[in-house]
Amino acid sequence: MELIKVVTCGSVDDGKSTLIGRIVFETNNILTDQSIKLKKLSSRYGSTGNEIDFSLLLDGLQDEREQGITIDVAHRYINFKNNRLVFHDSPGHNQYTRNVVTAASGCDIAILLIDVKKGVLEQTKRHLKILKFLDFKYIIFAINKIDLIKFNKKKFLKIEKNLKFLISNEKKIKISFIPISALNGDNVIAKSKNIKWYNGKSILDTIISFKLKNNKKTKSYFTVQHVHRTNKTTRHYLGNLKGQLIENQKVKILPSNNVTNIKNIFSNLKKVKKIKDNPIAIDLQGQLDVTKGDVIIDCKNDKILVGNVFNAEVVITSKDNLIAGRQYLLRLHNKVIKTTVTKIKGVYDFILNSNINKNELKLNDIGEIEITCNDLVPYANFVDYPALSRFILVDEVTLSVVAAGKINFALRRSGNLFKTEGKVSKKIRSNIKRHKPKCIWFTGLSGSGKSTIAQQLEKELVSKSLHTYNLDGDNLRLGINKDLGFTSTDRTENIRRVAEISKLMVDAGLIVIVSTISPFRKDRDFAKSLFDKDEFYEVYISTPLTICMKRDPKKLYKKVKSIKNFNPIGLTSGYEQPLKPHLKIDTSRETVNTSVRKIFKSIFN
Repeated sequence: MELIKVVTCGSVDDGKSTLIGRIVFETNNILTDQSIKLKKLSSRYGSTGNEIDFSLLLDGLQDEREQGITIDVAHRYINFKNNRLVFHDSPGHNQYTRNVVTAASGCDIAILLIDVKKGVLEQTKRHLKILKFLDFKYIIFAINKIDLIKFNKKKFLKIEKNLKFLISNEKKIKISFIPISALNGDNVIAKSKNIKWYNGKSILDTIISFKLKNNKKTKSYFTVQHVHRTNKTTRHYLGNLKGQLIENQKVKILPSNNVTNIKNIFSNLKKVKKIKDNPIAIDLQGQLDVTKGDVIIDCKNDKILVGNVFNAEVVITSKDNLIAGRQYLLRLHNKVIKTTVTKIKGVYDFILNSNINKNELKLNDIGEIEITCNDLVPYANFVDYPALSRFILVDEVTLSVVAAGKINFALRRSGNLFKTEGKVSKKIRSNIKRHKPKCIWFTGLSGSGKSTIAQQLEKELVSKSLHTYNLDGDNLRLGINKDLGFTSTDRTENIRRVAEISKLMVDAGLIVIVSTISPFRKDRDFAKSLFDKDEFYEVYISTPLTICMKRDPKKLYKKVKSIKNFNPIGLTSGYEQPLKPHLKIDTSRETVNTSVRKIFKSIFN
């Protein structure tokens, strides 16, 4: 039997777990010991009096039972009328919206529950937006707890009208509206006699009536997950195959566009002539550079493309905000690559039911962004190949998943920009100047002494005939960064520009000195990532805040109370101290000359 995958979603207490529990129980897909355990749990944690609390059949965590909410994703398999179904019960609480994305990502059909007494809530809209984001073609709106309003038809039709308005532009979605009582079983397994005005099918009969289009012919592609060297001349490429491959078939390798033939195909440690839709290993004719994340396709496949600049839609799954200008790791199929969020185009407002402008995306936001990858990556349209469009953005430092997303399309400049390697290298420029180029990055609070030390260091370097330049944060804000303010997004973009300029100066063979607050650890880590080993030195000027406030050379701390939306870092919005700086200097205890000698001894000797 073909497996039908169904996800349930909706707001807290809308009855998702109760619905699935009722289905599992009434279709006799529950073991005897599970039935006994359910009765015991109902007497201890149940919220239905002396009756069985079917939701407890899904709530596997102790916290779920005690709080009466779903936290983790639960899975239950059932057999019904010669069909095999699996239900994914997702959380309704706003805090666990990311688990809804996880639960729904591999499903075919969605059941979106709405409490008839509460109506359409913001979380209902958010879950519907996620379902549209994942391109669901089959959605059942289950208007639950209809028994609490004595099966009132008008209330049902009012909610149905509101939902139809929300999906008025979605013509490709097959939609059903069903009044149900998950607790009592009305319209769940079979049609209810209590709702005579409803002429449709029950939940389960509606599910099996959908004609799932899973048999669409797919042009073959193979994503490389691992490269295994059996000897010096032979490489086996392991991964998942979609479609069919045949021995000696001509194939193209993306993103390199090299064309070759399949030499051998292996499945379950056996050599085969052809294979379809399986994990396999292959080796290719000729010595080619194929790495993890490459995609091998049939030469006639024109649906899989290559790009590095994309428009994408994302759902934020972390408390760490998504900020334009910040770098992340992008995981797209088996490809992991550094990526910069270049622009936030907008975010969906669930109250206005439209997109609005926003500088950064927060937890549970659904927004449109533009990203630039450090290299070309194979991708496809979500409709054609969802697995080659879906991605996650990962924080480089904490490795937490910040966002889940899908590629909408590649921008026109994608693949049109190529790095030009000049004939004069950094090494040649360094030899002319007779010293090694470096970036010395001073970070610390306003008034800590960064600029003073940087100026003195520059003077000492010049006296020793070393080619140097001092990039002061304030001077840059008077020029190239004068369009930036002091929001988190602007501060990130400020540091990104300073870092890129510093890299160019180091490429030119200079010793560049940077003095800027650079408050965010992630932005400083991005700056460091641009440089080669032993080129970047982070110097933390750790002067205490109380001393900085007494000095206050720019009168920033005095201005904070008088200027709206002006937050000097360290006083109100927090400065993230370096975890492992190359040097740490406290100017309340060390003089400028002592600090400079300390830098010389550590970096230049």
